[in-house]
Parts: sequence; C-alpha cells; structure tokens
Amino acid sequence: MTKLSICIPVEAGKSAPVRLATELLGNPEADLEIIVAFCGDDCRDADALYAMAEHEPRLMILPTAPADISPCHHWLGTVAAMRGEWVTVIRPDDAIEPDIAEFIAHAEETVPGMDAFAWNSFQIDAGARRDIEASVALPMQHHIREIEKDDLIVKGFKWADSSNVPNMAFGVYHAAISRTLLETVLANSGELSWQTPLPQYEWAARVLIYAQKFGFSSRPLSAVDAHRYMPGPVTPVMPDFPFHAGIGLTAGIAEIHARVLRDLGIDWENFGENFLRACMIDCLLENREDAFEAMAQQYYAAIQKMEGGRLAGAFRPPYMAEPEADLRRGRRGMLLFVNRFIGGAVTAAEFFAMVRHMIAPISIVRDTPEELIEDKDRQRMMASA
Repeated sequence: MTKLSICIPVEAGKSAPVRLATELLGNPEADLEIIVAFCGDDCRDADALYAMAEHEPRLMILPTAPADISPCHHWLGTVAAMRGEWVTVIRPDDAIEPDIAEFIAHAEETVPGMDAFAWNSFQIDAGARRDIEASVALPMQHHIREIEKDDLIVKGFKWADSSNVPNMAFGVYHAAISRTLLETVLANSGELSWQTPLPQYEWAARVLIYAQKFGFSSRPLSAVDAHRYMPGPVTPVMPDFPFHAGIGLTAGIAEIHARVLRDLGIDWENFGENFLRACMIDCLLENREDAFEAMAQQYYAAIQKMEGGRLAGAFRPPYMAEPEADLRRGRRGMLLFVNRFIGGAVTAAEFFAMVRHMIAPISIVRDTPEELIEDKDRQRMMASA
C-alpha cells in the first residue's frame, strides 16, 4: 500500500497544482500519491496537469466538483479517495517536503503506534508588505517525539498559549493521520459536523478527540500559503451559541469546538481569559479601521451573552493601523530568526525552497542520532545567520 496520500482540493478559479505535482513526483521512488480535486469549470492550467496524469499513475484527478460545493464537503470528497496508509491535505500554493512520505515512515519507527503526525510549518503570506520588517523562526532542533494527548487538549480546546487560533498543529491540513484514524473520524461525525467554512479546524478538533497517539517533528516539513481570514455572511449552525465564523476566525473555531463537543453530549466550557485574549488578538490583526470596529463590536456583543457578560469589561482590543515591525534576527534559544523575505522569497514555495538549504536534509534526520543532527544544524544555521 502507498505510504502517503497528498490531497489537494483546488477552489474554483485557482490554478492547477502543476508546480506541486512536479516537485512531489520528481522522485520516481517516492512512496506517495497525489489526489487533485478541482471545483468549478474555470481552473487555470488544468490541461498541463491532465497531461501529466496520463503517464503518472501516482497522480489521480477526481471528477470536478460543483462550483458551489462547501469547503468541508470538497475536502471530504478528496480525502475519501485516498489509497495510502496516511493522508494529508494541502492547497495548490502551499509547499511541502518532497520526501515527506519517507519522513513519515521514519516517524512511525520513532513513535510506534502513532495515528496522528504533525510538524512545524511556516505561515507565509505572499501579500505581506515588504516595507514592514518581519521575521520567521526556524527551529534548530529536528527530533521527533511523542506528545501527550492531555497537553494537546489544553492547548487545542482551552486556548492555552494561543494566538487568535489554538496552538495545536495536529489535524489533516499540513499534518497527517492514519487511514484507521480517518475512518474513525468519519464514522463518528454527527448532525452538527462539517458545516463550517473552516474545514482545517474541524479536522483538527476531531483528530484531537479520536487520535490515540501523537507524533511531532520539530523539523519543518511544509509552508502554508497563509492569508488573513475575511469574515463573511454565515448562517450560525447553533443559534444558542453566540460565536460563529461570520464574526472572525477565533469565533469560528469556538463554534466548531462547541459543535464537535455537543455531538458528543459535552458542553463547551472554555470561555475564559485565554479565549478572551484570543478574541482580542483576532481584532488586533485587523488593520482596516472600519473592519476592526465592526469586528470588535460583534465580539463584544457575543462576549456579553456569555456567563452574564462577566468578562465583557475586560474586552478592550487595541487598534493598530499597520502590523508591528519584527526586527528579530539571529539565534534566540533553539530558534533562528531570519528575514521573512530572505533571498527575495515572496511566496510560500519560494520561502520553503530557500530555507530547506538551512535545515537538516531528510536523509540526515533519518540516519543520524539526534544529538549529532542538532549539532550540525547549529553549525549550518549559525553560518547562515
């Protein structure tokens, strides 16, 4: 059986993932398959991908989905076609390690019995302003370790150490789950499932509940083509729950958590200072003044409805007309901070291609003891700083 299925749902109007397919299939020995699911009839460059599929059995292109399909059901249809032992989801403009399947096989040996695997991934917005200094942290450690589920529950559902999103890397987007775990998640989906515009966060919540053993790689394996979430009109799935994706990203994730738990007969009890801070950060990241005011008012109204409004007075998000500059460079602890636009990299693919020269190759991570890897990484990164 193929080791890894890499699923790429392509939204209507987006370019076909020709670059991704070319990079991932460049090694004829790579133990993976790529499943592409187009949406709508106007996908650019699709002919080149279809031509590639004619002579590459590891590339599967599914029948085109309707243009109005929901993101969640688009993802569900894509992962349902997987034929591998593991599955991950990425988007066409993301980047991922070409040797990812080999690395997962190595991780299985390191954390026997794991059914959920995650790694560090870079969040790269191609539209970020170049006139504002920014940095990206590169881990100087590349070991694989098991992470306790109880610790992940605190971070994933209770918003500990969060920004505007939970500090939890596991799920199916830029993370991988086993075929068995995928089947368990789908078998336990309830009437409140898959009704969100944020499928990656619903997958993360359900993986956190149903996975038994979690393996994590400090070595970055991918880069996300990240964009600021733009709230739009939505129909709340739970009329008695005041937070939803029409307010902001944090509110949308809170609604997902509440729905997932309600499917299990559990009440959402994570309204507190951690969540309030996440709501304020969500507002802080909105630099358009009118949009900031509208978002802050909606959050405030929702917070007033929670527990008699006891935390409403503490909700005071500051407005920032532009992002703060981040001047951090060089080594700090076990991180190396580099220029966001290092080497002229703008897109996620360009950034990942650049920093791959600064972190340990997969073959070294696989074949070298951890302490030697970390020593080599320190030397390589210090030379690059």
